[in-house]
Amino acid sequence: MLNALFTILSTSYFAWYLENFEHAAVYPFDTTYASPAEAGAPGLTEGRATTEDGTMLVVWRHEAEAGKPTVLYFKGNAGGLKDRGERFRRLTSQGFGLVAPAYRGSSGSTGAPEERDLVSDARLMANGVSGPLVIYGESLGAAVAIQLAASGTGDALVLEAPFTSLVDLVAAQYPTEDLAQLMTQRWDSLSTVSDVRQPLLVIHGEDDRLVPVEMGKRIFERAGSARKSLIRVPDKGHAGTWTGETLNALFGFLDTPVPN
Repeated sequence: MLNALFTILSTSYFAWYLENFEHAAVYPFDTTYASPAEAGAPGLTEGRATTEDGTMLVVWRHEAEAGKPTVLYFKGNAGGLKDRGERFRRLTSQGFGLVAPAYRGSSGSTGAPEERDLVSDARLMANGVSGPLVIYGESLGAAVAIQLAASGTGDALVLEAPFTSLVDLVAAQYPTEDLAQLMTQRWDSLSTVSDVRQPLLVIHGEDDRLVPVEMGKRIFERAGSARKSLIRVPDKGHAGTWTGETLNALFGFLDTPVPN
């Protein structure tokens, strides 16, 4: 039905779709600002980072304890930093450092998201971290994390519910429609992850209906890491994968990001 509809739409409507609908679907960010304390993570400090084009990014931080790595955390596209307060508290309670930037147009940050800009912002965040660095990405954040790690940044990589590409994800959700030609945000992680060499941990819910677990498996298999592990969390979907068993594996991985 959509194919037939798009064939009769005007060029101006196509432009409207690309400028509005696609970005709203890919980046449905929560613009609401909240402090770390309001999010249940009072141990974090809040700062601001300014990009080369003048965009202001909200960044939550926590210093790592001696001998512990800093986790550079890229969230998924749903919600904001305030919705990860419990996750951040769990990480920092183990002594890990944390740098959690809010994407452009999210959680009080200015600007509007574009694939190339989010990757550039990720590099800016990584450059500001000293000491061992673990890059963590969930869902959309996994795509950001893969691009960053593939450039040689970071000592280890954690991916939660990664998708092979945004085009593949849309095709999986709408198998009867050919929407790829309309997409400007592509996030082709499968082509990029082969350049990842850092130790890798992939976490994916077995019952994930948004990002099929097979996508996480393909990302894991394609990754160029010599040391890598895949955790398929039973009876969990796109959320809820931080079970006790998963956290034990995650914390152990974070404590030994670089192989001896």
